[in-house]
Amino acid sequence: MLANHTSVSTLFRRIVGQYDRLRKRNAFLDGYKKETPFADGLGEFDEARAVVMDLVGEYERAEGSGYLDLEGEDGVGGGGGGKEGGGEREVAS
Repeated sequence: MLANHTSVSTLFRRIVGQYDRLRKRNAFLDGYKKETPFADGLGEFDEARAVVMDLVGEYERAEGSGYLDLEGEDGVGGGGGGKEGGGEREVAS
């Protein structure tokens, strides 16, 4: 069974924390600096981190009881589907 759980946000948050520690020390980045996409800097990594943090925020908003009610008001919060409260939804394989 595949399921979509809002609790996955804790995993993403932990990964971002690990990335932050590695980035602070510039660990394992020398190889990337030699490649074409990263020749101008490592901004791609920072952009990816921002995307993951946006995803974490979206999952955390989805845990709220009124998440699905916000869908039409300001365009934020839809995401589509899911069970209120439990934050999980079965996905057909």
